[in-house]
Amino acid sequence: MMRILLLTLAYIVATCNAAAAAQMSVGLRQRMLTPIVVGVRRATMNSSQQRYATKSDLIQPSVTSVSRGGTAICDSKPPVKLLQWAYAAAGMATTAGWGTMAYTTIRDNQPAGAMMPCWQHPVFARIGAMSAASLILGSFASLAATCCESDAESWEELGDSSPSFRRQNLALATTGVASSLWVRFADVVTKIPGSNPVASHQSYSGIMQSRLIGAYGSAGLLGALVWARCLPEDSRNPLTWPKRIGDGVSKAIVSIAPKDVNDPVQVKYALITTSMLIFTGMQTVCNMPVSVIPSWTSRRLSRAFPIYTFLGAVTAFDLKEATENGRILVDKNYRYLSSGVSINLLSCVLCHSINPHYSSYSYTIYRSAVHNQIKGFGALYLGARAGAICFDPSFPEHFGMVNQVPGLAVAAMLMVGLTLRSDER
Repeated sequence: MMRILLLTLAYIVATCNAAAAAQMSVGLRQRMLTPIVVGVRRATMNSSQQRYATKSDLIQPSVTSVSRGGTAICDSKPPVKLLQWAYAAAGMATTAGWGTMAYTTIRDNQPAGAMMPCWQHPVFARIGAMSAASLILGSFASLAATCCESDAESWEELGDSSPSFRRQNLALATTGVASSLWVRFADVVTKIPGSNPVASHQSYSGIMQSRLIGAYGSAGLLGALVWARCLPEDSRNPLTWPKRIGDGVSKAIVSIAPKDVNDPVQVKYALITTSMLIFTGMQTVCNMPVSVIPSWTSRRLSRAFPIYTFLGAVTAFDLKEATENGRILVDKNYRYLSSGVSINLLSCVLCHSINPHYSSYSYTIYRSAVHNQIKGFGALYLGARAGAICFDPSFPEHFGMVNQVPGLAVAAMLMVGLTLRSDER
């Protein structure tokens, strides 16, 4: 998986360098090549032709940039097959990294001597944390599906092929950077207040830290490079990116409200977007016990979970726009975003990357899952909460943080429950 990611990243960097070189001023290249061109033309002319030849005749044809539709021809056709494999590899690597974090942080002796009250306690906590895997895989699968269906002749056309393509890439770049930072500073983020000597629930170092940062960083870099490469020609100056991102975020915030309040699907995704943004803010800036909602993981992963509720907010906003445009049940990438993940989601993408005919059976099963309203994130999250309440003998005594904010816990479950509603009106 890492080889696929590195190969794709190297290809994109190389094409970016080619684009920069091709945008060298025409005047400079003319001045560099003029003596050679004049000499060659003089050598091939007879004496009468040289007598009446003008300077412009000798220099022509001038070296110009061959363009197509205003875009330099060096803006080559994107390697969509390679991108499909890269997104699939990045999705599995990111999910494996998150699973590793959930398993190694929610267990006994984190820190030494801290024991779980029963074996059910960490099981349901991990299931709840792994609900984020639905958002991760759904996002990467939607990008791979966009590449699969695209016949774009340039990177800019690939970016325009789906309204969510650039936004999802930028969101994955953000989550990749944030996850890498959490891994690097896990000992600070999960520090137990008042402990003497200072103790933390998690502290990564050595090979484990390098692997996790490598997985998250590679996925984030892939998203960032594809986002930058797919920008319009007049927006590829890095100095303009902060303004572009700021304008896009501002526009999205004021556009959260549904266009048609009588459309229940639009209202659903508007509410999910708002709640996911609120969850992200609560877990990021609030103190305990507020920040334990909605993850229910105390100080262990409560500061890492907002990385993926942010991704959930972006996904829900994309689905709201798709509903408004009538594309949510039509485009394959939106069906991936809507359903989160089913058993065959990644196998569908991988099989289609090899041969479109191989994935017909698994895609049929996937569509069946979609129409039966199997929503990965909501199903896993609510299943974990139900398991903790009904089957964990340590509930509620050993859920001290959650017990302090029962209203927020119930509100979070109700809002997540909206994800299970069908996208049919």
